[in-house]
Amino acid sequence: MAAGLGKGYWLLWSSSVLANLGDGMRLVALPLLAYSISEDPLDISLVTLFSFLPGMVLGPLVGVLVDRFDRRRVVALADALRSLPILLFALVVCAGEVRLLHVYVLAAVLPVLELLEDSAARPLMAELLPERALERGNARLGSARMVAQDVLGSPAAGFLMAVSASLPFFVNGATFVGATILVLLVKRRPRSAGGDVSPAAGNGVRGKSVRAELSEGFAIIRGTPLLRAIALTSAVVNFVHVAGFSLLVVYAKENLHLRNEEYAFLFTAMVAGGVLSGWLVPRLTSRWGTRRTMVAALTALGLARGGLGSAVGLYSSLTAFFAMGAAMFTYNVAVTSYQQRVTPTAHLGRVYATTQAVSSGAVVIAALAGGALAQFTGVRAVMLTGGLAIVVSALICGWATRRETGHRSALSHTGIS
Repeated sequence: MAAGLGKGYWLLWSSSVLANLGDGMRLVALPLLAYSISEDPLDISLVTLFSFLPGMVLGPLVGVLVDRFDRRRVVALADALRSLPILLFALVVCAGEVRLLHVYVLAAVLPVLELLEDSAARPLMAELLPERALERGNARLGSARMVAQDVLGSPAAGFLMAVSASLPFFVNGATFVGATILVLLVKRRPRSAGGDVSPAAGNGVRGKSVRAELSEGFAIIRGTPLLRAIALTSAVVNFVHVAGFSLLVVYAKENLHLRNEEYAFLFTAMVAGGVLSGWLVPRLTSRWGTRRTMVAALTALGLARGGLGSAVGLYSSLTAFFAMGAAMFTYNVAVTSYQQRVTPTAHLGRVYATTQAVSSGAVVIAALAGGALAQFTGVRAVMLTGGLAIVVSALICGWATRRETGHRSALSHTGIS
């Protein structure tokens, strides 16, 4: 069955997996490097703040850009541009001149390019896959990305940093170069997403103003109940996720007393849960539908997050991360496939990027709140209350979308032509 996904899909898959291998090294190495410069929780949380602030401001505009141009070329350009700042940063680290300012700049620049890449890759995936294979394709890609980033990349970061603090960043830059080459080999196979836009429509309607195209993206989300719920619950999940994870290195060091290698293996446990759920998500969404799968995954995620807040050492924290990985992966595949299915390809970049901008706004607040709350209540309390917030959002989401049963085109809710 996997062979039916097509050569273009597997090239995009390979490109994304390679980039995520390097990302896994950087995502572990960067907070550890920041922690070696300053152990202040507020300083560490600012790394996350600067990572999401640009996406909040520029997200919708990125969506317009993606919908106006060839998605394949946008993905390739974004990957090529991502290699430049990471390699420059590696040189600064190698020279022993790195400061917190350098960390903050890198944390701010890379996510903008990542949003550009991801916003283009989602609709490109929808063009390359038949509609019936969306969950299967997204699950296979998500599982492989998690393995590359967390099973291979994250543990490798701890060992590479023991050799040289700059090595994870040099490798990350090299993976972006390889990802660029792979995605340029992809040949597009346009298809109609949502059944409302023909393949000939391309990536967008030329001649409209940026403001008009931005309004269309907002209107589609606002007018489609489950898309609106996805945007709001994703914001809650990201707020909770970041409020705790921006302080995770502090929590791991001071509360769980983990070594660098053990800290990295938390992400390995998370990906193990994600890979396991990757085989189940297509079956779950087929049997339960997107709404029920989404609510169940959110509830499980909240309970697992509460378990992390109750962890007392390596093994209990590994269990919590395993459960969080399974629940988060199920949620992400279900909502991504739904977005791709109901949103016409010509609007998908804006819908995805706008949703991410809403989530980024929540993350910016969380990055500030997490560091401040930790100074008054402790990091463990931040973890526990986050789990409760996700469970409450799951219940609200289930109630608010109780009449959403089908996979109608998003345009049918809005009247956009």
